[in-house]
Amino acid sequence: MIWTGLAILLLGGATLAGLVYEGHRVKDKVREFTRGENSSDPKTTQQNERQPSKDKTPGGASKNAAADQVAKALDDIGGLMDRIGLGDRPPDPYEDLPTVTTSDANKLTCPQFGSSVRPFMTKNSSAQSGGIPFREGLVLTAAWGRKFGDVESTSTIVSIKPDFVEMANSGTYFKSDNDAVGEPNSMKRDVCWQDLQNAHGYITSYKRSYPLIAPETTTSFLSADVFRDLKTQRKTNLRYLLYYPSDEDGQHLHWQEAELTRVESADVPYAVIVNDEPTTLPAIHATGTMLTIDKKARELSKGLIDQPLPTELYVLDDPNNPIVLLYRMDIRNFRIQVVRIAIPSEKPETKIEEELAKTKKAVVYGIYFDYNSDQIKKESEPVLLEIAEAMKKYPDWKLTVDGHTDNIGGDAYNLDLSKRRAAAVKQALVDRFQIRGDRLVTDGFGMRRPVDRNDTLEGRARNRRVEISRE
Repeated sequence: MIWTGLAILLLGGATLAGLVYEGHRVKDKVREFTRGENSSDPKTTQQNERQPSKDKTPGGASKNAAADQVAKALDDIGGLMDRIGLGDRPPDPYEDLPTVTTSDANKLTCPQFGSSVRPFMTKNSSAQSGGIPFREGLVLTAAWGRKFGDVESTSTIVSIKPDFVEMANSGTYFKSDNDAVGEPNSMKRDVCWQDLQNAHGYITSYKRSYPLIAPETTTSFLSADVFRDLKTQRKTNLRYLLYYPSDEDGQHLHWQEAELTRVESADVPYAVIVNDEPTTLPAIHATGTMLTIDKKARELSKGLIDQPLPTELYVLDDPNNPIVLLYRMDIRNFRIQVVRIAIPSEKPETKIEEELAKTKKAVVYGIYFDYNSDQIKKESEPVLLEIAEAMKKYPDWKLTVDGHTDNIGGDAYNLDLSKRRAAAVKQALVDRFQIRGDRLVTDGFGMRRPVDRNDTLEGRARNRRVEISRE
């Protein structure tokens, strides 16, 4: 799921243009080359260090001209950086990279992570954290608001490997902020253990054309070092990776950067649904001001990112699983907010069966639909299986499936959508799990039976649900 108010500008992240990731040494080498300090032949450098050639910028300028352009861009905002405490910075190692190709993306690899102690791999999260384990199958559902309704995307820990964590994201892609209809979008990303240890870069968006790895970044989670900074020093430096589209250059990478400072001395409560139960988790709240370093990016953004951007972050206060619960920038209401967390069970889940047996009713949030659609997403499979297993165990049960929505779009639209979603759940149980259709009745109530307020993202997320009851 990576899934926003920045529309095209913040589609996401990292077209990392042939940059091959070898123990993060690329960063220093590219800086040396940009400064003109690397006297070796560029072709030899590219072969030995497996980094892109900097002889030419995408527009055809020389490397010295590119370095001058970088220096001028830095000078333009140097005084502003000093005022907010960032000080002098070297040139950005990822500026002026060419458009990524499939072959470039396939070359990216994570460095070997030799440490036997992985940042988030202790057996149990601390009791303070609310028990959210860093585990295969963990699903984070994030939402952001659009004028046509809330968009949700899911990010899942697919597998944990020796050198990286495989993440999968399923969401919706919009060509512009004014699009009422988007396209389903899914992609995987490998987050290197080395980055989960010490990266100070962060990326939120996913796109199929992006490479598998975005060096020096994490996604969905802060690195152990950034989390430790916030806990011990109450501040940290964070860089946000994005690109801007250019007719001349294709996709141009650049960073935003800010010093984030913890606001409250103690944790603040963060409202979220965990395994279908509304709860609050302890969170660290930090704020700062993001600056866009690259002058060309500021010019081509047409006013979107040419000014400092107030930025806000909430992160789960757990060193074993520092989930980024909310990331927000003060631009077109850009925010990515985790509204639901699904923790995989180590044994077959029977919660729905137990609630139906005891109270004859279960509220279900783990059935995911495409944006403003009745299409069920593949992340719903565990919950559908759980319902099917309960019905097979109790062959005399007959269930009613009711759909519920938030209030965006009005009564008539939501009433129809909720009925279609309930019918889709029934059809999935019949088609995929061979449940007899006469054992299932469906209905929908749209926005008419809210369980929470509709003027907040988290409230609307609670209202979007499926309720199951038995006779």
